[in-house]
This record gives sequence, C-alpha cells and structure tokens, in this order.
Amino acid sequence: MKSNHNIKKVTNKVLISSAIAGILGGAAVTIIPDQSGAVQNVQAKKKAKSKKSAKKQVTNQSTENVNKKINISKYSKENDCVLKFDPSTKTLHISEGVNSNKLGNTPIYDVVYNAKKHISKKNMFKPSDIEHISIDSNIAFPRDSSSLFAKLYNLQDITGLDKVDTGKAEALNNMFSKDRKLTQLDLSSWDTSSFEWYGKKEMFSGDTSLKEINVSGWEVKLSDDIFDGLDTTKVKIIGFKSDDED
Repeated sequence: MKSNHNIKKVTNKVLISSAIAGILGGAAVTIIPDQSGAVQNVQAKKKAKSKKSAKKQVTNQSTENVNKKINISKYSKENDCVLKFDPSTKTLHISEGVNSNKLGNTPIYDVVYNAKKHISKKNMFKPSDIEHISIDSNIAFPRDSSSLFAKLYNLQDITGLDKVDTGKAEALNNMFSKDRKLTQLDLSSWDTSSFEWYGKKEMFSGDTSLKEINVSGWEVKLSDDIFDGLDTTKVKIIGFKSDDED
C-alpha cells in the first residue's frame, strides 16, 4: 500500500513539473487528472442499479406467483368442477365446470398431492395452506363423498354449503374429519334422501375446534356413530335426532 502511494506521489510531481516546464517553454499543456476513482464510482453505481433492478424483477415475479390462482381441477378423479387455489387469500374456490357440476370423488387432500407431482414446487401449495373453502356456484357431490374435505388441518370455514346437491351422495364417512380449526358447519340444506344408514360414520372425527353443527331438516335419523371421534359435550348440535327416538 505504501509503495503504491509513493508511486502516485512521484507521478503527480512529474505531471506538475512537466506542466511548469511546458508553461515556461510557451507550450500548451493539458493536464489529465487521475480519474481511476471516478471510474470506480461509476462502476459501483451501475452495479448497485443492476442489483436493484434484478431485486425488483424477482419481487414482481414473486407477487405474480402469489396473486395467480392455481388450478388443480384435473387431478381429481371423475371431476367436472373447477378447483382453484388463491394463495393471496388461502382460499380454495370450487365452481361448476363447462360441461357439468359434478365434483370428483378424490378427497381434496389427495388432489393437492396428486397435483404436486406435476406442478413446479414454486407454484404449488400444501393441503395445510388451505384456510378457507368457497363453493361459488351449484355443484353436485359424487356417490362416494367419503373424506372429501378431510385432513385439511388449517381449514377454518366452508362457505356455500347451501349450493351443494347431495341428492346422489350415499357415503359421507369422515367427510370433515381432522379439520382441526373448523369451527362451524351448516348442513341443514342438504338432501339426505340417498344417504345410506352406514355411510355417515365419523363425519367430524378429530374436529377439536368445532362449536356448532346444524343438521336440522335431515330426513334420515342419525346414528351416534356419525359423531364418533368428536367431543359432543363441547359442540352445539342443532336438529339431531337419534335412531332411538321415534
């Protein structure tokens, strides 16, 4: 470092001496100052600007990914409905398809994992990312609707359950089981005419946050096994009529 400093001092002295000699000799002399520092500053500014631009581009791409709905419709067996997840609201939207409104019989939990095999990791989500389900138009449940909304551990609510046609559904076993953050379910609008007596076991098993279930209007009597795995002392059950009642 000292050697470089001495060289710079000698260089400056030579330039000054040359300038004085030129002036005394009547020659026009142009002194070119050392601009290495200025060049370095310009380069540093360009690099900083380039990094800022790259960072902004990455941020924009991340924002686009967050705002883009992820379509997982084709990963549900025999499904005609549209299933799209909105990462910005943590909501799975379900709506009728172009050709029919029949929902597939693959549980949503499995649909997500089927999709993960085909969609890039940066554009995909986990079942635990689903906090809300919104049924946006009239849809029909399949004959076997077992575990359809099960194991969605962070699911808090399902809106639009009154838009569901259950007229052909027979099995609903474990439909909402292990939805640990689900707080309320209003199933009073469901058509129960096709429900099999054995097809409603443990529908709410493991739903530790559930506070209210409305099954009023159900035309079938409900056996106690529908509530197996649920602490019914902590849940308000509206419209429940057991097999033991007339």
